[in-house]
Amino acid sequence: MVSFKAVVASSLLFAATVIAQDPNCGATVVSNGGRRIGIVVDSSGSMTTTDPKNLRITAGKSLAASLVTSGSSPDQVTVVDFDSSAAIIYPLGSPAGAGPSFDKIDSSGGTAIYSGVKLAIDELTKGNAATAGIAGIVVLTDGEDSSTKLLTDQLARAQSLGIRVSFGFLSPDSSPSSAAVLSAILATGGVFSTFQDSQALQTFISAVVTHGLTGSDNAASGSVLLPGLTIVGNVSSAAAVTYSYSAIAGESLNFTVKALSKQSLSVKVADKTASKDVQTQATDAKGTAGILYTPAGAATLELSVSTTNATAGLFSVSLVSSVNRTFNLCTPNK
Repeated sequence: MVSFKAVVASSLLFAATVIAQDPNCGATVVSNGGRRIGIVVDSSGSMTTTDPKNLRITAGKSLAASLVTSGSSPDQVTVVDFDSSAAIIYPLGSPAGAGPSFDKIDSSGGTAIYSGVKLAIDELTKGNAATAGIAGIVVLTDGEDSSTKLLTDQLARAQSLGIRVSFGFLSPDSSPSSAAVLSAILATGGVFSTFQDSQALQTFISAVVTHGLTGSDNAASGSVLLPGLTIVGNVSSAAAVTYSYSAIAGESLNFTVKALSKQSLSVKVADKTASKDVQTQATDAKGTAGILYTPAGAATLELSVSTTNATAGLFSVSLVSSVNRTFNLCTPNK
């Protein structure tokens, strides 16, 4: 079982795809539209405990509302509900009408994630529609799939079709035990993130949109860290993996990286604003490395993870902040 430490909620200033931020608006996303997006939402019985306020539904609505609805090439979205089986509750169409469909989602049944991903792929590709680089699926769940094999098969199918798949995994204690699932998600170009409470769902949605819902979306230079989320990455000796974070003055930060595969990692935090390396740590016998830093002033920080292993391996990275900074995903002008 791959296990992650819980982290506290916060926010950050995004780069590249972000054009604005203030205390009420954490990220405004720019897209040219023309995308086909599937939002796949867990309605299993365990959600009554892990998401009693149905914040995954709020997050799904927020994601749909962020999509482009006007212009010559608007986005299209489909909404899929899954528990022991899956159902399309909003066929592929304009995001403008998707909101009410989320209110049909309940909390009853098992966890067949593969069925939700399969149905989303079927809907995105109906009529032999092109998907490569313009389609993406976002899965919101709290459980491990009833069939790892069937899920990895569907993720491989998505990869072959150029569909990016991202997972938000709501679990206070653990993540899926299968490295095969994690690797398959990353192979599509998507994000896998785990978080300890449903309050972080909105943070996850912002992280996915900033990363890029599809391969055609503008991507930040490196990935963005958000306190409240633990992100899984894949690294080999071919290249380091980098993450960025915009800190405020006096914010005490705790960066933690954990090797999920059998490999030694080197972790470095640099203060790009001050043009200095903060610290470099190697993972210990338990595969963990931690770096503490409190910038004197506002600073853009960069965390890099590298290894001498030629074979790629999985790791997780999380950030704890002493400051409770909050943000929302804002809808662009349409």
